[in-house]
Amino acid sequence: MDIRKITTVGRSLNFDYFSNKLITIIAVLTFIIITLFDAARGEANYASLITGVRAGFLVFLLWAISRELDPDKDWGAFVTVSLALAFIMVFEIPSILPFVWFLLIQRILNHSSGMPAGIMDSFLIAIVGIIMAYHMSWIYGILTAGGFILDSRLTDPSKYHLSIGVLMLIVSAIIYVENGGIILPDSSESILFVVFGTIMFLPAIIRPGKLESVGDRTKEPLDPTRIKMARIMGILVFFGIGAIPADLNTVLIPFIFCIFAGTGIYRISSSILLHAGIKNE
Repeated sequence: MDIRKITTVGRSLNFDYFSNKLITIIAVLTFIIITLFDAARGEANYASLITGVRAGFLVFLLWAISRELDPDKDWGAFVTVSLALAFIMVFEIPSILPFVWFLLIQRILNHSSGMPAGIMDSFLIAIVGIIMAYHMSWIYGILTAGGFILDSRLTDPSKYHLSIGVLMLIVSAIIYVENGGIILPDSSESILFVVFGTIMFLPAIIRPGKLESVGDRTKEPLDPTRIKMARIMGILVFFGIGAIPADLNTVLIPFIFCIFAGTGIYRISSSILLHAGIKNE
């Protein structure tokens, strides 16, 4: 099936690129190892299989989000993957829905496919945002609204995103009034993850460098402003999820930290090596 026929933000996995082959292998191996590990611990076959599937998809999604945040740095996403693989052995494997949502928010903002989100894409993202706002936290609704509204203020936006964003704000307010909720984190661990992850990622915002990536479909250069705004939105998502009460966000925050820390570590390391090479010359 040609994914381009049903979505404008969808991106096919081109196996002509070694990095795409590598992440597929890593995700599959993660699935197999976690499934066997859980089965060896006495988990039921179906439970260990589900855990393995979630682990494999989680690794792939973390890689994909990192690629959206820093499209020029192919190998930076594998630093994220390395951190995630270590964290999987320590932390509980979370639901993958928030990471699918995060990936979609990034794509409506950075136009990595080269095109704005289509009506079906926007409808899907809005529905996912509402479901998460109702069942997890109203903050997801606010963040989804922020993504739509921000897109409407940038060049070549989807013309209906301002209306969808405003509607999402109203729906989020209704959910807040109905369900209530606080916006102050009650976990020092979450605060530390957010603070240190953000600090390590700041170079990607403050000194982004020249952007060379092009849209998958148009082959036109990506808009640097959109990439920067997508990164800022990513930080807002990190802070927003970090503000959700600990019983709802504890399993998410460590793996979101992997995204920002991995991307930042790669950029900082590359910069240090580059300057060291220049000095040696």
